[in-house]
Amino acid sequence: MINVLLYTKNNTNKDKINETLDSKDFTLQVEKTFNNLPSRPEDTSIVILDITIKDESDYIPIKNIIKTANKYNINKFIILNPEQVNFLFESEIDFDEFVFCAQLEKELSIRIKLNLLKHNILPPKNSIVIDRLVLNLDKYELSINGKPVELTFKELELFKILLQNQNKVFTRNNLLSTVWEYDFYGGSRTVDVHIRRLRSKIPPPYNLMLKTIRNVGYMFSPQI
Repeated sequence: MINVLLYTKNNTNKDKINETLDSKDFTLQVEKTFNNLPSRPEDTSIVILDITIKDESDYIPIKNIIKTANKYNINKFIILNPEQVNFLFESEIDFDEFVFCAQLEKELSIRIKLNLLKHNILPPKNSIVIDRLVLNLDKYELSINGKPVELTFKELELFKILLQNQNKVFTRNNLLSTVWEYDFYGGSRTVDVHIRRLRSKIPPPYNLMLKTIRNVGYMFSPQI
């Protein structure tokens, strides 16, 4: 799920954007004041700044939002009116894409998806996605927050089984027989070692979702 943070004072534009972005792929949070910085910037993929209502007093807060977005590598979109075109050349505000207000419904979704693909944020179809964790089942690659996580083949196999069966508890023997063979040297201790390695390589909060069920085994649960 791609988290989008929209700054707008324009309810019409807010409704257009809400209708344009597919709720299966995007979650939309709306801020009506430019003075509020992103509360959880590490969880935000896109910031949209609607400046169609020209208010010079907003330019300083906008720059602060852009500064935060740059710090966390958040993609920045600007919405403006055609008569504001000089803003693109004269302002000192940094942005990745711009869309004219009249083209919101036609262009916004396309521009966002192209931008996300360019930055490897939009997950491929054959993948398991949990917030900003993406396991690409075609390429057998794990990425979190758009950054690759290096795992061994067995670690990926183990993690894939747990991800595909969220909230289901697997015994050590279940996992051993699925990922390894029953007579694999090392027994159930091998599973414990690989779980420990996964937790050390996967950043929070996702490592906390790999849960130990005492005297039974392990499971992956998005509820921390």
